[in-house]
Amino acid sequence: MTKTQNSSDKDQQDNPTSVSSLHIIKTSSCRALSSNGEIGYEFSLDNKKALHIRITSNTGGGFFSDESTSIANIERILFSQPDPSRLTSVALQSLFRAKSVNTPAFLMAALRNEGFVKPIGELKRFHQCIDAKSFKAPIKKLQK
Repeated sequence: MTKTQNSSDKDQQDNPTSVSSLHIIKTSSCRALSSNGEIGYEFSLDNKKALHIRITSNTGGGFFSDESTSIANIERILFSQPDPSRLTSVALQSLFRAKSVNTPAFLMAALRNEGFVKPIGELKRFHQCIDAKSFKAPIKKLQK
């Protein structure tokens, strides 16, 4: 039997961007990078219309942080990597302040599903950023 697991209520309280202050604009799901379950996520806008993403569920087991993260921070981190054409989810770890080690991989799966990154050939865990201009297109589409 598979069950959904998420972070504790304390993680929710420590979240710098309160989920209640965000307006959800899209919910979706995708396969985990490992193909061991389905990852649920949502996009939301804050009061300044900045786009955020949050992992909401995982059917494959494993805890995660349900903290909302701005796409601007994700973009900054991804494009500041030494080689944005060969990324793993490790690049996203700093976004989650040492919470769950699963969250960056779940986030990478969601980003791949939405077209912010694309897989490198047959390598499941390696991705490349789409170019900076193209990265803005899904953001603008979601903000409308």
